[in-house]
Amino acid sequence: MSANSGGQAETQTEEAVTEDGSRVLSIRIRANARADWDAQHTVTAPDGTRTVFETSGLTQTIRDGETGEILGRSTLNADGAEAEAFVQPARGLPGKVGQRIWRTLEAAGTLFSVLAGRGGDGRKAVFAAPASEYIPGDAYDERAIWVGAVGQTELDQICPRNREVQALADSVAAEVRASDDFRTAQDFGNKVHARIAENVNGRKDPNFVVETSYDTATGVDQNSGAKGSLRLDLLERTQLSTVCVYDHKTGNADLRPARAIDIISAVQKRFGPGYRYIMIMIKPKL
Repeated sequence: MSANSGGQAETQTEEAVTEDGSRVLSIRIRANARADWDAQHTVTAPDGTRTVFETSGLTQTIRDGETGEILGRSTLNADGAEAEAFVQPARGLPGKVGQRIWRTLEAAGTLFSVLAGRGGDGRKAVFAAPASEYIPGDAYDERAIWVGAVGQTELDQICPRNREVQALADSVAAEVRASDDFRTAQDFGNKVHARIAENVNGRKDPNFVVETSYDTATGVDQNSGAKGSLRLDLLERTQLSTVCVYDHKTGNADLRPARAIDIISAVQKRFGPGYRYIMIMIKPKL
């Protein structure tokens, strides 16, 4: 990370490259030491497609990195990402529009993966996804996507049980570490997942479920390990019709961008447009 504080304004720059070759250039700016940070993240896909995420406060504008055209604008609130209206130029063929929306979602998954892996400043990355999958003919301003790092106050508003989830992961990981009953890093992670599942399942809370599996094509419930299924670590359904999806990672493991998109797609199919979706990666603090 590079930093520049010429005058009173401060600028921080950081760059990352994901395993598929995507690049994320992050620039954070604030007017003075007491001001909040504004952020601009440019995601460049392996084929060169650029998508820019500009965040000021809790409002985010997504632009085409080549033309500067606004692709979406939304504000993060207690219900998730709320779409904001903006002037839309004339659109091309529906197929091309759909392709650009999908590429924007892929870029959002890449950005979330990178931000979730950074951490360290007391903030946590969230991916607020659209309420449903893309349907040809949808307008851009109906596709509320928001990706960024938020503080604990905002996190408590959108996913009230996030502290509970983090505390559970911390305590279980500490117990497994202290037991020394694991052979490899993967074995350690498996045991942490199993003990978290045992704890949550014992509560029998329908709005707080763990280790659920869904068919990736239909969203129908599946047995764990079934062909074509995707297992989700932990789901929290809030009273505000939001589904918070927690993905647990241990050690140096990070969330792959493709998995982030697969998870969001699965819960969209499973729960439908009546909910909004927030994805959070949880790493035990050891």
